[in-house]
Order: sequence, then C-alpha cells, then structure tokens
Amino acid sequence: MKAFITVIVLLAVAVGGWYGWSKWRPKQQATSWRTRTIERGEIVQEVRATGTVQPIKNILVGTQVNGPILKLSADFNDEVKEGQVIAQIDPAVYEANVARDEATLASAEASVLSATANNGQARANVEQTQARLDLAEKELVRAKQLRAEEMVSQASYDIALADRDALLAQIKINRNAVDQTAAAIDQAKAAVMQADAALKVSRANLGYTTIASPVDGIIIERNVDEGQTVVSSMNAQTIFTIATDLTRIQLQADIPESDVGGIVAGQPVTFTVDAHSRIVFTGAVTQVRMSATAVQNVVTFPVIIEAANPRKLLFPGMTANLAIETGRAQDVLKIPAAALRFTPPETAVGSRGQGVQGSSADAPPLSPDPRPTSTPSTPSDRRGGGGRIWIVGEDGDPEPVRVRQKLSDGTSIEVETEQDIEGREVILGINSASNASATADKNPFAPQMPGPQMRRAIR
Repeated sequence: MKAFITVIVLLAVAVGGWYGWSKWRPKQQATSWRTRTIERGEIVQEVRATGTVQPIKNILVGTQVNGPILKLSADFNDEVKEGQVIAQIDPAVYEANVARDEATLASAEASVLSATANNGQARANVEQTQARLDLAEKELVRAKQLRAEEMVSQASYDIALADRDALLAQIKINRNAVDQTAAAIDQAKAAVMQADAALKVSRANLGYTTIASPVDGIIIERNVDEGQTVVSSMNAQTIFTIATDLTRIQLQADIPESDVGGIVAGQPVTFTVDAHSRIVFTGAVTQVRMSATAVQNVVTFPVIIEAANPRKLLFPGMTANLAIETGRAQDVLKIPAAALRFTPPETAVGSRGQGVQGSSADAPPLSPDPRPTSTPSTPSDRRGGGGRIWIVGEDGDPEPVRVRQKLSDGTSIEVETEQDIEGREVILGINSASNASATADKNPFAPQMPGPQMRRAIR
C-alpha cells in the first residue's frame, strides 16, 4: 500500500513538472518579416526651407528737407500713380528762402550793370586823355622847333613838356581804372552765378516739400502722421514704403551649404504660408546668390524665388514653407529608406546570405550606369553610394542584394541593381511572434522589473 502511494505521488510530481515545463519553457521564436513590395514609381527629391515673402521692387520714399507734415494724401494699401502727390511739408520757410535768394540774385545782376557802366566810363576817360595827349605831343614838337630858333622862351617849352608828361601819367591812371572796372564786372558776374545757384537750391528745397510717388505701386508702409515734424540728417527719413507690383512677389530663403549645390536657376518651387495653409503656391528659382552668411558655424546662401500672386493673397513679410525640387525621376525602382538600414540577425540568414554580413562598403561595385539618372531639367541628380538590401528568398530566408542609391524623397529611395527585383518583397524589419505572445501573456497588474535605462537612472 505504501509503495502504491509512493508511485501515485511520483506520477503526480512528474505530471506537474511536465505541465510546468511545457507552460513556462522558452518558446521557439517564430520570426516573420515586415516587408514592402518593390515597385516602380516616381521619386521627387526636394530641399525644404523657410523663406520670407518680399516685393520684387521696394521703393522707400523719404524727405530731404525738415518741417512739419501739413497733409498726407495716401495711406496703407492705397494704390498710387507716378507723380501723384502723397504728402506735403510746410513750405513757409523754404518760400522765404526762395524770396531772399531771388533778391540776392537781382542785387548781383544790378552790380554787374553798375560795374559795366564804370568800365565804360573808364574807357571813355582813356580815350579823352589819349586825345589830349596827342595834342600835347604836337604842341611839344612845335615848342621844341621854336625854341631851337629862339622864337619862344625856355619857360614856354618847359610848360609844353610838363603838359605832355602829365597826360602820359593820366592815361596810365585811366587804363588802370579800366582794368579795375573789368575785374569788378567779373566779380559781379561771379556773384550773380553764386546767387543763381543759391536760388536753385532754395527752389529745389521748396520743391522737396511736395512729395510725389516716384512709381506706380501700392503703399505697404506709412511711417509718419499729419502734424509730425520730419528731420532729414545724413539719411532721408522714410515716409512711405511703396511696392511697385504685388501681382508678382519674390521669396528669399537661406539654404545651408550642404544643399545649395543642388539648386540652380529655373528649378520649380512649391510653398505654403500659414495664412492660406490649404493653398499650394508655385514659383521658380531665379537666383542663387554668392553672399554667404555664417550663424553659429552654419553657412547659408540666399536663394531668390519668384512667384505669381494674381489674387494678392501673399503679403510682404509672410513666412513661406518652401520645397525646392532638385531632382525628379519617373518609372524607377524605389524602396523604403528603412530597407537600407535593416540587417537581419545571423541566425536568420540562410546559406545564400552567409559571408555577406560585412558592411556594404566591402561589396564589389556595380557596373556604371550609362543612362541619365533623371530628367535633364534637374542637374542636381546625385548618385548615392552603394548599399545592400535584403529581400525574402524562395525559402523565406533573407537574401542580400547589392543596389546603387540615387534620388531620395526622404521616405523612399530610387535604386538600381543588376538583378530583377521588381515585385519582390524587401525586408524592413522583424515581427517576432514570441514578442507578441510575451506581450499578450504579460499580467498588466503584476509588478514589472525596471529596464536597463531605469536601472541606470536608479544607480
């Protein structure tokens, strides 16, 4: 009886042990792959950035004179025409300056007339004295002849000689007077020119008090109010900012030097603004400027984009989210980018995958591809380096395939390979059944052991 009980106990222990072992033994992991079918499609490579909406031409209308604003004839968003008066500065001081300079000019012109008259009188004196001198010369000759015959006294001869010498001195004085009056004329004429120049400046300043629009456009900024005094010093104070035409706008985006090499004029651009988030606007690159800017060791280059704005939905100063198309390829093999980052565990690699667990750099290069990588309008086509992907083989094991990377849109990559892999399943990752079952069998109310990160945090 005791032996029977012992056998029964041993059998119960054995059954319980077998049940516990079968319940808690490590389960064989049933490995399944997360895959995606390799297919053909379109790849569009883009450079994304932010830019600012700007008018193509911005005119700053300022003042060159000082004074209070008497009247403003334009305001925000007003459309103005070239030559239209848009502001008036108090002209009282400048009108007085014009009147003063006109009087100064008139006085200088009168001085010219006076100097000219004096010069004429001096020339007449010279001619009169010259006539008297000629007569005195003749009388002196006769007196000399008569004195030689002793028909006149020595005193008469001396008087004739003194008259001649006096007239010679007088004619020199008169000629000097002519020269002085001629110089006075030149001085008076210079004063006229100076007064005329001052008058022109005064009239110009008076004209500056009336401010007119230099172009056809729209007022996008007004910086003064009526009654405010404007002061022009080294730089003209800006009163209005006028955009010439808002039916076309430009955007300026700062592109990092790592991406600017793929951007050229003519590339298409799409962009959105927060004010009209559901509308996608289109434009084109017009210029890649060589003016580099370095901010915190990041070098950027300004890229200018022009776009149509017929409905005038885009306002200057708006922030645009840009996508510049730098490459496009159609009807090409494409795979998810995650496929190039996947490497299967060694235990899952079949015989065809043995010996290829090294890096993709160790793989022999593919033969060069003679055909162009994309459309001719996208000269930024970039040939990426070689890589390796894993496809599901006929026996279900991963099979390596060497590929050449080309264009990428961030999620998908254009690849080329010497094998026909279209329609095959490329492996992106692993779906482990044991992980799923372990998650399903886990009691959500049972205490959990801290993970490695938690343990490091606790330490």
